[in-house]
Amino acid sequence: MSGVSNQDLDPFLMWHELPRKYSRPGEFPGAPMHPHRGFCELPYAKEISGGNSDQYGSMIGKDHKGNTVYMGSGAFEFGTVAGGIEHEALSNPRWEGYMHFFQLWINLPAAHKFGQPSFQNAEAGALPIVTISQSPKVTAKLLVGSLDGKTSPCVSAHVPMQYLDFEAGPGASFSHQPPQEMARKLAFVYRGSCTVAGEECREGQFVQFTEGDRLSVTSGGEGVGVLFIAGRPIGEPVVQYGPFVMNSQEQIKQCFSDYQRGEL
Repeated sequence: MSGVSNQDLDPFLMWHELPRKYSRPGEFPGAPMHPHRGFCELPYAKEISGGNSDQYGSMIGKDHKGNTVYMGSGAFEFGTVAGGIEHEALSNPRWEGYMHFFQLWINLPAAHKFGQPSFQNAEAGALPIVTISQSPKVTAKLLVGSLDGKTSPCVSAHVPMQYLDFEAGPGASFSHQPPQEMARKLAFVYRGSCTVAGEECREGQFVQFTEGDRLSVTSGGEGVGVLFIAGRPIGEPVVQYGPFVMNSQEQIKQCFSDYQRGEL
């Protein structure tokens, strides 16, 4: 989402894709230990498959307090880093196979930036899937939020939002409108092609909606995969320096000072 102002993304900060790629042992080390403060990070393991993934195919997350979590294919995490953590996300050095990963950062209101960190983890089987249409097939996996009476186990406690993974077969059409308060709406086409509100979109394209717009998709001949996020804007100043997202330069300086003293 480079080139878009924080004001136009609020409450979202960053949405990064690690495109689907085959890695041999040791080629994808992951992210070594690093700090965070002031926001939420939502990694999504869209796919970890092939090679020896059945034996070694999990991302291994550890924090500075010794907590460990394993993310297999289809798993999702809602991490509220708030007042600060240090963590790492590494792959097994013996692992080889395909990986397709997404990372979303969401801002926190000022009142919660120095709160206690908390993490919600869901394996693929714990995330509800809503069937929107049988023929052509259209489904929505609920990473965060509710749809058609089903609710994700991962809850956004401080910023009302939805995070949905839509998959549709060839020639399928579907639409979605989140609750009105979730005025910031964005979509990313991660597989195939489609039209979104009549505009042609291909794999790798990002779509930004204006307030009042709804997600309206018609898939192309090979089907389509679309991630959709919607959230209520926070409307506060955003000052970011690397892994720290605060409201002022003074708070950023405090982050570095706390980190250097081991008090993050």
